Amino acid sequence: MKMGLGTWRFFLAFLVVISHLWSGMIHGPAAYSVWGFFILSGFLMTHVLRHKYGDTRGGLTDYAYNRFLRIYPAYVVAVLAGAACLVILPKFGVTLADLNPQFDWPHSAREWAANVLLIAVPAPGLLVPVSGALAVEVCVYVLMPLLAFSRAAAWTSLILSVLLNLKLGLTIDTFGERYSSFLTCFMVFSCGCLLSQYREKLNVLRAPLLSVAVWLLHGLIWLKYDQWPWTYGLYVSIVLSGWVVLSLASQKTGKLDTVLGDLSYPLYLFHTTVAVCLIPFGIKMRSFEFFALSFILTIGVSWAIVVLVDKPLAQLKKKNVERARSPASNAAADLAQLEEKNVERA
Repeated sequence: MKMGLGTWRFFLAFLVVISHLWSGMIHGPAAYSVWGFFILSGFLMTHVLRHKYGDTRGGLTDYAYNRFLRIYPAYVVAVLAGAACLVILPKFGVTLADLNPQFDWPHSAREWAANVLLIAVPAPGLLVPVSGALAVEVCVYVLMPLLAFSRAAAWTSLILSVLLNLKLGLTIDTFGERYSSFLTCFMVFSCGCLLSQYREKLNVLRAPLLSVAVWLLHGLIWLKYDQWPWTYGLYVSIVLSGWVVLSLASQKTGKLDTVLGDLSYPLYLFHTTVAVCLIPFGIKMRSFEFFALSFILTIGVSWAIVVLVDKPLAQLKKKNVERARSPASNAAADLAQLEEKNVERA
């Protein structure tokens, strides 16, 4: 089976899960994976905005509506599950912050609103501990139409965000702010946007197996230089993740790729919540057994979310959207259709 973007997305989610739940995992790949999600999102959102939704008021309304249906319903379930854990598990002597310091009740009305709306989610006080990165993505969705239809805007946002990263300094001390702040992360989405806009010229660089192999090898640099991921490695990962996305975007794949792509979002959302439920059973936290059982159970939960939440709501999405710009050739139309399916799983 050829690897497609669905399999790649699942693999990125897997790296986040194993890095959060197993103490023996090497450092770096989880951060690379989150930014890998960002560049993939910028790439796909730009493509469908330009080739499916267009820049009309109706098209942008449908874009916003479909993004809402994809992101928020599963997130609401994750919020309710997180709240239930915060109510029930402390009665069994479990301190959820031991697994993730952000896993806690919001401490103010503003924090509650931010958790519910996924806008500028605070830390700590997250009902879904991984929702900080998701909030950054949701905020970018608002600005993505501007970037998608204007190369000048995309280049400007990239340059300004790069300058902000440089101003903060590429040191370990500033990693947290650079990695998770909306303005510093904006350059990653801009890179994905520009990758989509210059795709025809860049397609000569496509190398599916080689790009993935180099991405994986880059993740091993931490074994030799332990400061690499928190300094320059995060930025090298942008280039490598972009290369992978470019290389895999046109791959024709099978059902397994679709299934893995469907599972990736709930896997990302629910892995911490599922894992804390194992603590009362005496399994050593962050042991390999703890990770393995959590991962298997989270796959089950993710499958239930796909079947009971995602697929029924997918029927409500706006599908009869007129193509943007001029009619494309048959080959280009097939490519657009393939990538629209990738967006449905994003």
